[in-house]
Amino acid sequence: MAEQRVAKRKPHTKSRKGCFQCKQRHTKCSEEHPRCAKCTHLDIHCTWPTISNRQSLSPPFNPGNHVYMLVEHRRFGSPDLVTPGASPELSIPDLRLLHHWTTEAYKTLQPGLVSKHSMWQNDFPELGFEYPFLLHGILALSAVHKAVSDPLSNKQSLLLQADSHISWALSTYRKYLQTPTTETVIPMFMLSTLLVTYSLAATQSGEPEDPIGVLHHCFRLLKGISVTGYPHWQHIKSSEVFSNLAGTILSNLESLDTRAGDEETPAILQLEELADLLDFQDKDACMNAINELHTTSVQLRKALPDCEEYTILFVWPAKLTDHFLGLLSVRNPVACVIVGYYAALLAQGCPVWWIGEWPHRVITATQQVLAWTPELLKWLEWPMQIIHPTA
Repeated sequence: MAEQRVAKRKPHTKSRKGCFQCKQRHTKCSEEHPRCAKCTHLDIHCTWPTISNRQSLSPPFNPGNHVYMLVEHRRFGSPDLVTPGASPELSIPDLRLLHHWTTEAYKTLQPGLVSKHSMWQNDFPELGFEYPFLLHGILALSAVHKAVSDPLSNKQSLLLQADSHISWALSTYRKYLQTPTTETVIPMFMLSTLLVTYSLAATQSGEPEDPIGVLHHCFRLLKGISVTGYPHWQHIKSSEVFSNLAGTILSNLESLDTRAGDEETPAILQLEELADLLDFQDKDACMNAINELHTTSVQLRKALPDCEEYTILFVWPAKLTDHFLGLLSVRNPVACVIVGYYAALLAQGCPVWWIGEWPHRVITATQQVLAWTPELLKWLEWPMQIIHPTA
């Protein structure tokens, strides 16, 4: 009888400490944090099992191998967002960020409006405890603020924490954008504001490679929540959150227009001559952006001198057409010039840390775009005078 061979058992190749996504696909995980090689290749979110109490006593906090998790409530209709085995408790680094938010960072969102400080310090974190995706956004912005404002902080560690928290916030936010409800649309509205602030603030510790691209991303965020939330707009407007955040100034926009009367900003209106160089839809989209920007500039002059200026300024991107945003995404010179004028209006607002060097960055990036059409550089003289008055 022929000798029977006993098949050798293949060695175990699965990762016992791998991410949930690799476990679900039954593939070996590289165990690279914060996102493993497989998830990076597939461009999907990467989540990890929580560390047991026994394990957590060993090495000190390291952002390269620490997991930032909060359980999303099943009652919000998204059980797929719940990470199996995740702990609902905040980690010590998370608690430090929350402490920094409630003692320091909250005061910097609208520094000129002390009456709104309690809203940022108490009301929105409380809302975040009910909707953890919002709390993730708060912790992300807190981490960035600490990295920028504290010279003794470990900036790299904090920025890694910020990136982890904002990834968690966005993973849920995108789900809710597909099917918003009256229950989720208010925390979504709040998070959209934090996301815009975060996008501008996260680059304060370093020069962004593509300032116009970052601003285009912010514009998309602002327009996205206005479009998605439109069916629930009356519910948003009647909420205490909206009233505290933007209700007063937005309800006064009509009175600002009345006080402005026939007042004009000639430099912005002259941009219509530049838009005449375009054809059909491109011209219409740019003319709409110019007219709305002119309205914004007049409203700013009639508004009270406080940091509600930025509420007015962020209304403009929400009114941009998809066609104009498309022009901006491909760096259409005329669209970039218009955004350069918007940067000049940003420069006229009261100083806040998350705006910082953005007017300078945008106008410099616009100059680079116009290097291919130098005859249009003359259109940047007005914003340059405002952004660099001594130049």
